[in-house]
Amino acid sequence: MRARPIPLWLAVIAATGLACSAADRLLPGGLTASEAQATATSAQAAVAATEAAPTTAGPRRLELPPTPTAFALDPDDRRANLDLAHPDHFDTFDNPEAWFDYDTPGRAAYWVADGRLFGVDYEPEETFVWWTNTDTASGNVYAEVSATNGDCVERDSVGLAIRVDRQANAGGYSLEVSCDGAWRFRMHQVGGDQVEFIDWTESDAIQTGPGATNRLGLWGYQARFAFFINGVEVGEYWDVNYRHTYGTFALYTRASRTFDLTATFDDFAYWNIEFIP
Repeated sequence: MRARPIPLWLAVIAATGLACSAADRLLPGGLTASEAQATATSAQAAVAATEAAPTTAGPRRLELPPTPTAFALDPDDRRANLDLAHPDHFDTFDNPEAWFDYDTPGRAAYWVADGRLFGVDYEPEETFVWWTNTDTASGNVYAEVSATNGDCVERDSVGLAIRVDRQANAGGYSLEVSCDGAWRFRMHQVGGDQVEFIDWTESDAIQTGPGATNRLGLWGYQARFAFFINGVEVGEYWDVNYRHTYGTFALYTRASRTFDLTATFDDFAYWNIEFIP
């Protein structure tokens, strides 16, 4: 004869009885299973409370510099097609051989030390720009550098140039930022004077005064140019004659009022711009 299935309610009662019987059975140490379980639960709660309790003295940790946030650009930004997190060339000024160094009394001095490029313009004047150039070149390009003012005033300035003639160490186009918060765009001629494409223009994007640091950005595609300061586009220009198409890069300190004006540069980078149909 087949055994009849036990009704569900009867099975529940039987299981409950067995559980109670097991719970009341004495364990080694004189505790019932129920009492042992309660003791274990209390111990776990005590440990958890200890772990959650705040401590006044914790482990000492090395403070790491924050990781730069990826540059998120508006789709209409002319740099939107560039991978700004991965430049084609990046220079932290750890290699003194990468930039032309010299010290010419009455003119200027440039050298790389301590992870920075130092520039000194000995005498204030408006006729010449004494700069240093690097060992790499490009044509259609977006370039950036961080420039820090020295003990400057008024139109004492720092500059970034692109498309400098490698043989003549002259020519090209430059973005210049002054101590008192203005910028200008100039074309440098090989064997000639500078041409003021855009004269001094004030901008709230510029950090001013001695010790201020600004991120200069110069975008050049064929005859079109755009100018960025601390990530903000401050202007644009079209050179209808398109006189300089390819060349190296230059950085400079330019004294307008201050003798022995010093400035420093760091984190130079550039991105080649692909053909834009």
